[in-house]
Amino acid sequence: MLRARRRAALRGRPAGAFEHSKAAPCDTIFLAAHAAAATVALLAGFLATARGAPFRTYLWSLVALEVSLVLAVAAKWAGIGVAAQVLFAAFATLGLYIVWRADQARRTQPKGYEGPSASYIAHVGFTLVALFDAFIVILVLNLGAPAWLVAAAGVLIAVAGHFALRAARERLVESTAGALVSSRLRRK
Repeated sequence: MLRARRRAALRGRPAGAFEHSKAAPCDTIFLAAHAAAATVALLAGFLATARGAPFRTYLWSLVALEVSLVLAVAAKWAGIGVAAQVLFAAFATLGLYIVWRADQARRTQPKGYEGPSASYIAHVGFTLVALFDAFIVILVLNLGAPAWLVAAAGVLIAVAGHFALRAARERLVESTAGALVSSRLRRK
């Protein structure tokens, strides 16, 4: 165990974190399902902001993402350290919050020819920023970057995502509102 902690410390990872090379076959399957679901959710979520069409795919891929994460963590729970258990429990809780936000977006999803509301864009946008942030953080972590750089990348992506979300909300909601007003004026 001491040797594993030294190797983890040299790589800048918390001791007890998942080791990809030591993953059991079921862990690998759950992690692959998690990554695939995250990719589908990210792509479908981007499309759902503009068209709303692949919303069900987006929502159910987020559910699959959360279930596969919980299964992967549960399969390794006894073999990981306390710090990693706390970290993965926090990730699972964040995943539940992301699924909840997607469900809130479902409730405010545009109907028919309506454009997206500010609430809809905020809910879907939050999940997209979280997913993109996770992809970047994992990429930086897998490149062997030190922990401070991984954390800095996560914070920078979150801040940039906030501003991108604000701009998207203004563009999508205001352009839709303008189109709705002009179509109503044409009818009169």
